[in-house]
Amino acid sequence: MMAREETDEPRIAIVGLGYVGLSTAACLASKFHVTGIDLDLAKIGLIGQGRAPFLEKGLQPLLEAHVRNGMLQCTTNYSAASDSDIVFITVGTPSSKSGEIDLSQVRSASQSIGEAIAGSNRPTTVVVKSTVIPGTTRSVVKPILEQSSGRTSGEGFGICSNPEFLREGQAIEDTLNPSRIVIGPIDQFSRDQVLSFYRKFYGAQMPPVVETSPETAELIKYSSNAFLATKISFINLIARMCEKIPGSDVNDVARGMGLDPRIGSLFLQAGPGFGGSCFPKDVQALVDYAKRLGVDPSILESTLEVNETQPDNVVSQAEKMLNRVDGKKIAVLGLAFNPNTDDIRESRAIPVIRKLVSKGAMVGAYDPMAMDGAKRELGPIITYSTNAKACVKGTDLVIIMTAWPEFMDLSTRLAPPDSYKVLDLLDITGCVIARARAGVDSSC
Repeated sequence: MMAREETDEPRIAIVGLGYVGLSTAACLASKFHVTGIDLDLAKIGLIGQGRAPFLEKGLQPLLEAHVRNGMLQCTTNYSAASDSDIVFITVGTPSSKSGEIDLSQVRSASQSIGEAIAGSNRPTTVVVKSTVIPGTTRSVVKPILEQSSGRTSGEGFGICSNPEFLREGQAIEDTLNPSRIVIGPIDQFSRDQVLSFYRKFYGAQMPPVVETSPETAELIKYSSNAFLATKISFINLIARMCEKIPGSDVNDVARGMGLDPRIGSLFLQAGPGFGGSCFPKDVQALVDYAKRLGVDPSILESTLEVNETQPDNVVSQAEKMLNRVDGKKIAVLGLAFNPNTDDIRESRAIPVIRKLVSKGAMVGAYDPMAMDGAKRELGPIITYSTNAKACVKGTDLVIIMTAWPEFMDLSTRLAPPDSYKVLDLLDITGCVIARARAGVDSSC
């Protein structure tokens, strides 16, 4: 394979324009020509107008700038891959009904990329950023690319695993300032090209690089997400214990633990549990993969079990605060699974609301950005407010499910705090949390 000149500026294609793909494209377009490829015509139309098709902090101004200056273009046509030096695969890998990941989008993208580069003389490296189980890059993507392109990996094209570690709602920040870059090249060409690309993009701010096998790179991603999810479930389990121990406070427990550098404070915040498009399906996929390997994944299954039952625990806390929820007016503040996003996928607010309604509660809800998605998911079983103040008016209990900044100061922004009780699951308001501490009021 002919090597590219080191002085050449690489042309980039990104296949799959979800929050990972589009955030990556918008950031890379500050230095390189980037073509985004997605089969969703409506999404391509919005991006072509410089409009973000979903909420992601910092994305909108980048799109406006780079679509306007021509550094970022988007299309549904895979032929753009033939003119690219590096093609990133960032398509989704959702869970199937059995729990294993669905690789259909990865297979389809690999097929289309291979067909696109078949007639090109340009040396191309295909980089798999999608979250895939170990062995996928080598055993699934590589043979599809070879078959559809008529080329041989390492000679006709390069291929490399390069998992992403982006937090939804912080994807721009995480792209620009990553904690590390993990690469698992299958061949020397892809190794050299990917490292050269990242050195050009980050310059003096080049983050640490972990170079390993594709299988290890793929497992690093799953292991990272599963470990973080386990920390969340662990502290939520401790929170349940604190509810049974008079005088104990899970937030102080977390603070005392988090100061230990061996543990750290991140992801050690008790709350409603984890959600979103990554943690639930990635932990489930790792459980399924471990079983196929003949490895007992009981610790991961416990992580999922605690998270799955956390909404029941939230409802139980509400019942303790109000004696009963039947006939009570309850305001739920926060519907997105995290702040700075409008994504309600696997949000713990959804099952909490459904359980409250099933017990006879009259539920109203508000979220700064996720109202449309919540209405599609929940329909008319609750009332929807246009702002937080209207949502809490006349309620018996306010449950804070998402740590949006505007929910932090209930006493000045909303109704008089003595008119309702507060179940602040994330400890963002300064109100006393109903952790079942005996004799402690739960008003602000």
